[in-house]
Amino acid sequence: MTTSRKILVIDDEADICDLLKLLLERSGHKVVWTTDARAALHLLEEQAFDVVITDMLMPDRDGLEVMADVRRHFPQVRIIAASGGGRVSSDSYLHIAKRSGADAVLSKPFTHKELLASIENAFQTPAPQPQGTTADVGHAR
Repeated sequence: MTTSRKILVIDDEADICDLLKLLLERSGHKVVWTTDARAALHLLEEQAFDVVITDMLMPDRDGLEVMADVRRHFPQVRIIAASGGGRVSSDSYLHIAKRSGADAVLSKPFTHKELLASIENAFQTPAPQPQGTTADVGHAR
């Protein structure tokens, strides 16, 4: 059984946001979406989310900028980068996203099964630790 997650979807196409909301809510998740990548940060400040699904190519901010903001301010939130390509293939964008800290990637178009699998995959590794924290190991007595 899939764990219910609270998910923020960020995509400049409202139709895609609506579709993702429908698919994810049918699977038991709670979903908030925005077509404004700049507004996404405010939503993250106001509500606790488990996952952010962000498009990589948007007019106001790109997915890498969104990912950097999420990692900096909300390191416990898992990030899924999605792309249908642009001037280069979606694989290129998603490769960059994965190297830049995405917990999972989705190549558009994707299936409902791939969408749900990406959410589960995002939780397969431990959450990144906030920058500036150190492990409580090796301290002098």
